[in-house]
Formats: sequence, structure tokens, C-alpha cells
Amino acid sequence: MITVDLDLVAETVVTECMRVKADETILLSGGLYCFELIEDIAVKIAQQKAYSVLVPYTDRLQKRLLLETDVDFLKKSPKPMVEMAEFIDGRIGIDGLQDPRVLQSVPEERIGAQRQATRSISSKLIERGVRWTGMGYPTREKTDMYGVDYEMFHDMFWKAVLTDYKIMYKQGKKLADILRNAPTVRVTTDETDITFSLKGRPIFIDDGVISEEDIRIGDVGNNLPAGEVFCAPVETSAEGRVYFDTAFYKGEKITGIRAVFKKGKVVSVSCEKNEKVFKDVLVNAQGSKDVIGEFGIGLNPEVETMTGYTLTDEKIIGTIHIALGENRGFGGKNESSLHWDLVVMHPTVEVGNQVIMEDGNFLV
Repeated sequence: MITVDLDLVAETVVTECMRVKADETILLSGGLYCFELIEDIAVKIAQQKAYSVLVPYTDRLQKRLLLETDVDFLKKSPKPMVEMAEFIDGRIGIDGLQDPRVLQSVPEERIGAQRQATRSISSKLIERGVRWTGMGYPTREKTDMYGVDYEMFHDMFWKAVLTDYKIMYKQGKKLADILRNAPTVRVTTDETDITFSLKGRPIFIDDGVISEEDIRIGDVGNNLPAGEVFCAPVETSAEGRVYFDTAFYKGEKITGIRAVFKKGKVVSVSCEKNEKVFKDVLVNAQGSKDVIGEFGIGLNPEVETMTGYTLTDEKIIGTIHIALGENRGFGGKNESSLHWDLVVMHPTVEVGNQVIMEDGNFLV
């Protein structure tokens, strides 16, 4: 298992990804289980002569707040966060859960209520163009849940975080140039055949760096591991069917997801396993929760294995993902408490009359 220099990771996050500047205020949140990295990031922020506001969590705290709080109170936007949304210059969030299974006993109604409370905050952050970085973190609990080897996942994750961003940008730019103003995009597999339009929509490259160019076009966020080209399809344009192999939610594995889109909206969905879990998420979300929100293509050369962890799965070269819900932060019109990325393996992708990917292999 490789040794990870968390101080180097923190340096990368603060100076390369977020490009924190003097006198900025950065909201820094995450689980106590990875507090060493949070501490390193806070120090790097201070070394840039900037300030951090720390919001730490534990799995137990998150579960208790959801279960032991009046549901009407959960729906209210938290006053401190509303006020912080008015003045912070950036957000860095590290995966808050060490073991997502801790929330399995929490009714989806309560999770949906908490999501509802963040909608006005999200709207203010989008309106102000506040930069953000969301980062995963590998744990033994997660790999036990996904049924994969911890050492493999640990090494793949950290190599993906520290990969060469310039190489990803070059591949991403090729794809972005083709996708820009695409009248139609068609994605097919044995069980998938869906078309949609990107006309008039900006195309973003998540190469790990929020550059001045990114900010000019409204691309103010990234994920770590990075590595995707993504955009907001025209919301009413998606027509067809999509098959997603696997998704995880609160530690529950959902398999064989078949969704049918008409005029951009999911009109029917079935799952081979845990269909109720999938549908409960949609029922308890708010806004344009069942409308196509994102189309993305994975780019990270270090991510080779699908595990169930969305932050890495959606970055696998040779995959695409389609998300439901919120997309205003990257050129769309959906306002929702939900943004759910779902991955398609081994797709063929046609842009206009050009095939850019065949059975998961790039042709450009």
C-alpha cells in the first residue's frame, strides 16, 4: 500500500485546485476520521494568508441530528450557513462519512428534509460564484460496504488525486471542442439508447484546477479525484432509455437500474435490486429531481476499477455518467435538492455524425 503525503495533498488542494488567495475566507468541512488532512489544509490556507472556518462531523453526530431533531426544524435553512453563504470566498469539503451505512436507519423523509434546508444556501453560493472543491476519502468501512479490496482502492484513489492534471486537460479539451454546441449526442450500449442536445450549453473540463478561464465561463467547482468533461444537456431534450449497472445509497446496493426519459424527464424507472431505495430518494427530493441534469465523460487515467464510490467511478476512462437534478452551477436551469450521478459502463458515444467513443474506447 502506497504511503500518502497528506501535507502534499493539502498543498495541491489549496494552491493548485482552489488557488486560495490572501484575505479570502474558506469554509472547510469534513469528518473527524480524516481530520489530519483537514488540519493540513487549514494550515496551508493560513500560509496563503487566508482564513478558514472549520465545520467537523462524525458519523454518529450526523445520524443523531437526523433522527433526534424535529422534522420541521430539519427543513429550515440553518441560520449560520445562510449568513456564511453571504461572505465566504470558497468551500472545501472532505467526505463527511467514514461509513455511509450509518444512515441506513434514517427515514428518507428526514434526509430529504435536510436537503430541502440547503436549497436557498446553494442558490446563494451559485449566485455569488463561490469556488468549491469536494473531495472523497477512502476508508476500510467503505470498501467493506462496496465489497472491494481496501489496499487496491486506497492506492487507486490517491494516485487519481495526484495524477498529472495537464494530461487530463489535453484529453478533455479534445472532447470539449467536439461537444461544444453539439446538436445531438447519442449514447448506446446493449440496453441503452438515449439522445439529447447540448446546443448553447457551455462544456466544462474538470482537470483539478479552478483557473481564471474556468471562472470566466462559470466553472467554479471541482471534485477530487478530478477527471471528467461535463455539461448540462438541454433539460427537455433527453429521449430514450438508459441502463445503469450499479449505484449505492446509504450503503444499499442498487442494481440493474433502467430509466426511460421523455422530453428530458424520467417517466419510468425499475431496478433489479432495491428499487424502493432508488424511488424513495426521488420521492423525497425537491425541485427538478427527475430531469436530466448532467452528461459527463470520465478522464482520469488512474481510475481503472468500478467500486461503487461515485467520486471515482464517474472518472473512469471509458465511462459516461448521467445525473438527475441540480445543474445551475454549470450552465443548466434545474433547481433541485438532488444531484445524483449514475454511471454507464462501456458506452458508444456519437456526437452529431462522429463516433468519439466505441464500447468504452476513445476514438479521438
